[in-house]
Amino acid sequence: MTAIVDAFQRIPRDRRLIFAPALGQVWTAADLDAAAQALARHLEAAGVSQGDLVASQLGNHPASVATLLACRYLQAPLMPLDAGATAAETAATIQRFGARAVLLQAAADAPSGCEAVSVTADVRVCVRTADAQRYPGRAMLKLTSGSTGMPKATLTAEAHLCGDSASIIEAMGIRPDDIQIAVIPLSHAYAVGNLVVPLLLQGTAIVVRDGFVPHRVVEDAMAVGARVWPGVPFMFQHVLQHPPGRWPETLTHLISAGAPLDARTILAMHETVGSTIHSFYGTSETGGIAFDERSTPPPAGNGGFVVGRPMPQVTVTLRADEQATTGTGGRVHVASRGVASGYAGLEDASFTDGGFLTGDLGHFDAEGRLVLTGRVSSFVNVACKKVQPAEVEGVLREADGVTDAKVFGVPDEKRGETLVACVIGDPSANPRALRSHCIARLSPQKVPRVILNFECWPLTERGKVDRAALIEAALERLARPNR
Repeated sequence: MTAIVDAFQRIPRDRRLIFAPALGQVWTAADLDAAAQALARHLEAAGVSQGDLVASQLGNHPASVATLLACRYLQAPLMPLDAGATAAETAATIQRFGARAVLLQAAADAPSGCEAVSVTADVRVCVRTADAQRYPGRAMLKLTSGSTGMPKATLTAEAHLCGDSASIIEAMGIRPDDIQIAVIPLSHAYAVGNLVVPLLLQGTAIVVRDGFVPHRVVEDAMAVGARVWPGVPFMFQHVLQHPPGRWPETLTHLISAGAPLDARTILAMHETVGSTIHSFYGTSETGGIAFDERSTPPPAGNGGFVVGRPMPQVTVTLRADEQATTGTGGRVHVASRGVASGYAGLEDASFTDGGFLTGDLGHFDAEGRLVLTGRVSSFVNVACKKVQPAEVEGVLREADGVTDAKVFGVPDEKRGETLVACVIGDPSANPRALRSHCIARLSPQKVPRVILNFECWPLTERGKVDRAALIEAALERLARPNR
């Protein structure tokens, strides 16, 4: 038995844990256990044993939760995959990390190099015909973006999962009798820590949907009395752009992670629906880091994004870094019970001093809250002068009519890089006005040469801004004559 299995077995068998309205299903603890036991038998019959890696691409389906429990029964590590990944991406990932088996939706085809060996009502079990790698003592490999474009995978033990979720539960006040809205991808580390593991550890129920549809969130919350909604910024911004006729009285605990959330959005949400969005900061390598517990919107103008105080059992220190420019503070180092042991098959010096050295820069405000100011790897080299995009983004967000801004560099033969800004705002936020706004507040190398307007951000499968799409739009604009 494992810690997660032991905790799950103490949950009353008749407690309703997963509401799946699109499927017309409600899973009790007994239903979830039966599904997990059945999956464990299928995996065992397919040759999966302790330490063998199981990949899962089931998306936001109750079976995704059952899969983690099944893997805990077998003491086999789980590697969640994005539901939107292509067949080629899935095949490359499971080959790279040596998965023994992969779980897919029942109608999906087996990836290249895999053979389907069984199919249940919801899940297709496939095994790899090539040699597999083993990861003894690991509970999960969390995929995270690599600087080269190839994903990395954290070596995460069960103690890391439990320690991280315990900190999340305590910091956020997530109760066993709560119901959470689950529209963020269950494959993401954010959902694992906030939704999946709390369900298994203390019976905190979820309402699961395969994607974000605003009116469905409202309907689901009203139907079951959901109180907690872990989301990402674009979800809350969409609610503001299309306010619901009625907001669920129970849906009061809103959490935003995955990307910085502007203070004005938090204020507008509070004024519109009466609920405060709490900023949450974490990484796949560390789990949760900081949480802003305030019930009122934070003040603007902190020189960055306030993400809150370090969570229980989490120690955050700021370290000097040569890439840090004036006002950006230090590099964030995190030590906690949620920090992974490292990356699979990769030595990385970022795992150091009993913790993980992130790529984020920040400082603490007067009340001890962490303020993120940029990233060490994101500075733009404009004519041999370093520009921190976060500083320029902050100035743009202060301009009239601007809702959000993204700043980055693109290659320039003469200047090294050209600074580009993409903004979302109303018609008053035109490029000429925004350049004048920047010129009055920034030194010349920090003023974007090109400013592009967007109605909304292009998004990736995980709900984050699609940076590649923004860069492509910028390069297209720069290529035009007489721009």
